[in-house]
Amino acid sequence: MEERARSNEVSHMKEGQSGYVAPEPLTKPDVLPLPAGTTNMTTARESLRELGCCIVTDVLSPAEIQDLKTKMDAQYEAEQRLGELCPDRGSSNKIVIPNLVNKGEHYLDLITREETEALASFMLGKNWLLSSLTAHMFTGTTPGEELVHRDQGQVPASVEFPALLNLFYLLDDFTPERGSTVVFPGSHRWPLEHRVHPPKPSLGHQVTIPAGSLFAFEGRLWHATGANQSGHRRRALSVFCSAPWLRQQENALASTARHVLESSSSQLQARLGLKTYGTLGNVNGTRVTNQRVAFGSVDVGLPDYLIGENAELIPMGRNEISGDNP
Repeated sequence: MEERARSNEVSHMKEGQSGYVAPEPLTKPDVLPLPAGTTNMTTARESLRELGCCIVTDVLSPAEIQDLKTKMDAQYEAEQRLGELCPDRGSSNKIVIPNLVNKGEHYLDLITREETEALASFMLGKNWLLSSLTAHMFTGTTPGEELVHRDQGQVPASVEFPALLNLFYLLDDFTPERGSTVVFPGSHRWPLEHRVHPPKPSLGHQVTIPAGSLFAFEGRLWHATGANQSGHRRRALSVFCSAPWLRQQENALASTARHVLESSSSQLQARLGLKTYGTLGNVNGTRVTNQRVAFGSVDVGLPDYLIGENAELIPMGRNEISGDNP
């Protein structure tokens, strides 16, 4: 009894780095109701805390939705024409278009939107990082639900706070026949033994959410992509956010074009990882702007040279995109 009380006391403590306060743990693996759609960010944040997910409606305007759909389809078709240079998309009709950071400011704008900032900072703290920026779509029907999983699978299930947050900006209506997401609200609060082994998909709720909404769910929540019965493209853009101490899904500093990094705002640079977090994320082996010499977070400068053996200066390449390049 004393051990259980101590566990409850710990779960209600404030998470030191983000300020996240854990809700009351559940004694059984109960699937709670889906959150109602809202335009109130306070309500959305509370749904995220209590249910592990939230739905914010009327986020994207009809013009924004159409523009992003057109550009996303064009990007997909252009990459398909690359042939062997196209990223391997696997055998499923549910595909991901990766690394949108290099594919237009219209995608980068989602990272710094006020809705992204409000929810990610609430769950992960003000120094959160962009883990990846991806597009999700179907190219046909699928035979069944995706494997039920937690995005935070690399983090021990015993951790009582979120380390990841997935923000889905919906470009089409999410409906069960189109393969909308199956979620298990409240599963981040389940007893530990039920946070290790996934539940059956049939026990979850399949969402119905209108286009233009923001559907967010934290990294400990059990969820899966539903079966697409109609073959509808069901497009969405994912802004996947992580705690500043967790390795990013996309290795941003290796896969981001130098001109994108250099032309980005300081806010966007920080989200991509160009800001230190205590003693993490430093560039110590060469001279850079704002070099960290003591504790504290500073902007990271991109080095022109690295220092090699016998102090040889190794130039850093600039993977600039130019219309003059072959």
